[in-house]
Amino acid sequence: MHHKISSSPSPTTATSLFERNRTSTLPRRVPCAHSVLFRDIPPHLDLHIRLMPKPKTPNKSGKPAAESSNLHIAEAAFNRVKPSLDAMPLTGLDTPRLDLQAAAVQAIGVAQTLSAPLLRQRITAIAATGALDAALIDGLESVAWATWFARHKFLLTSATHSGAALPAALVERASETRARMLKTLEYHLDDDPEAAAQLAHLRAGAGHLDLANDLSGAAAMYRKHHESIKHDKRNYRVEDEQDASALAEQILRLLGATTTPEQTLWKGYQARAANQLFRHYDEAVRVGRFLFYYDDPEGRFPNLYTATRSAPTSPRPDKKPEVDKTPETTAPTPSPAAPPPVISIG
Repeated sequence: MHHKISSSPSPTTATSLFERNRTSTLPRRVPCAHSVLFRDIPPHLDLHIRLMPKPKTPNKSGKPAAESSNLHIAEAAFNRVKPSLDAMPLTGLDTPRLDLQAAAVQAIGVAQTLSAPLLRQRITAIAATGALDAALIDGLESVAWATWFARHKFLLTSATHSGAALPAALVERASETRARMLKTLEYHLDDDPEAAAQLAHLRAGAGHLDLANDLSGAAAMYRKHHESIKHDKRNYRVEDEQDASALAEQILRLLGATTTPEQTLWKGYQARAANQLFRHYDEAVRVGRFLFYYDDPEGRFPNLYTATRSAPTSPRPDKKPEVDKTPETTAPTPSPAAPPPVISIG
């Protein structure tokens, strides 16, 4: 289906509509970033996007795997952004409680969408009225890649360090508790899409930090879905909820007590980068929702917390789109299984 972009509104109309859209409410439904955001992008925008599965499983060395070409692109972006990150004080900065790499994937996709020539003309016109900061739109993709890289380095240093930091008995007990709780939740919540997405994210975890986070997540799901799982006779144990929280706290306490200077360095960078990412992304969402005001604006440009549920976290480098030789053109549906042609957004 083709969506015709109409001629630009007058500056006064554009500004008033843009400002009104600025206060629009967040979406009530929960769209997944990889299945909704770009599903209906008009073919004439010539945008092709492909997302990768979430590659959190470490390689044989115990380090999170990532393609060297991805790291080159991400590291280059980080080095461009690094001066502004170094200038930010850490006092009062916290890392948001969401998957930062999935958030980076989402932001790169939005940045590439808004880079289409017709949309860039609209953005330039709106920026000329003073209604938005075009520099934030222009810098979004670099900040997103930098955020992905900072998180990657933090996970890498943590995975390398944490292997020797925890007693084997603690890891074994925590792993068994996690596995049992996930089995219980999956058996009883297989028809709940939101719960299934959360469980898929927990299942993908690897390393001791993820183990602690997975235990905390499973305990929260036990509390939320208590009525649905409490009668399970096979895997449910009433004490698992409290045990999982206690085990997660113990793991994090032990890891935190032995934090290396390199972990501290990258923890700071990921907090700074996340702060910049939200600032840039929020501006992109404002203008994106305005430009697609009559075409599912909140579905196309969701907030990062909504968008990162079950979204992939691995970036791919940009490639030239391949020519579609099929007689019928269909707008691509970004998903882990989407075929090339791509401009990747990892």
